[in-house]
Amino acid sequence: MIDSIEEIIVHYFHYEDVKTESVPFGLTNTTVFITVNDQKFVIRKYDRYTKSIQSLHLEMNITSFLEGLQLPFEIPRFLPTLNGEKFVKLQDGTLGACVTYIQGSVPELLTPKDAKTIGRVVGELSNKLNMYKQPDNLNFSGIPFTDMYTIHPLVNQESVESFWNNPPFQITDEQKNGYHLAVASVKNQLESLKLLPKQYVHHDLLLYNLLATGENITGVLDFDFMGYDIAFLEFVISFNHVLQESKGSLLMAAAFIDGYTEYCSFSKDELRQLITLTRLYHVAVLHIYIGQYLAGKDIRLAFTYIINQLIERDCWLNLNLDKLEQKFQKNIRA
Repeated sequence: MIDSIEEIIVHYFHYEDVKTESVPFGLTNTTVFITVNDQKFVIRKYDRYTKSIQSLHLEMNITSFLEGLQLPFEIPRFLPTLNGEKFVKLQDGTLGACVTYIQGSVPELLTPKDAKTIGRVVGELSNKLNMYKQPDNLNFSGIPFTDMYTIHPLVNQESVESFWNNPPFQITDEQKNGYHLAVASVKNQLESLKLLPKQYVHHDLLLYNLLATGENITGVLDFDFMGYDIAFLEFVISFNHVLQESKGSLLMAAAFIDGYTEYCSFSKDELRQLITLTRLYHVAVLHIYIGQYLAGKDIRLAFTYIINQLIERDCWLNLNLDKLEQKFQKNIRA
């Protein structure tokens, strides 16, 4: 693996002047920090199945658009190679790139103030992405989560059914039932879901893709799964994460909504589909993991975490959503 990382680095810097630092995270891509003349950068080798030239161009175009706005946080900026190219294509066909390093660490989520800050970032980014207009020469708009069976190039309905019929690790009846209930719910509501407002969506605004210094969010990372999709999914995905990290705290949920609604509001149709969209999110992620399994990766821990989260979130929303009704209702747009 280090040979391919070196191959990327030498397109940007003289390798003998570079200090490398491995990064112990990332199931999808390979990421390495490098230091050159006391300046830090990020090298990424993209997953060959989930990152195409078209999707990399889309990510570059959108992050460049966001860089041009007056945002209170940074977006990773793609650097040109020594030859002026936008990225590196390796001998095996995979892609690599170098982006700017942003100072900060994963933000805390300990208090309602923390949750409100994160909600504010999600709302502001969603608001700005709604302003993005795709240029005519860019004909790829990402893969929406509603395309459940094409969300990974190795996944289709047959391969997903085969996985569930013969899972490579233990899956309980409760987990199987939770998954199949979610899929049936999404399929039943699919036409209604596709009528909801659309825009470009980050799809992965979790704590781990944010950076903070003290109480301030300093960066938003990882636009890998950017796509033109149901706009409300941005809220749904981050809201789910706040609930997960706060063990279902209603106070934290309400604070997140307060922050988010400084920049965005809800429609009645969107709120009506919150539970179904939460199920859609989990199904889409599970299908991505199935694709990664078919590509030879060990997904057991991540897959189990997400399927259990799906079951837990379904239960929480059915028991508690009405307790947040007033908070949602006052932010419904006409």
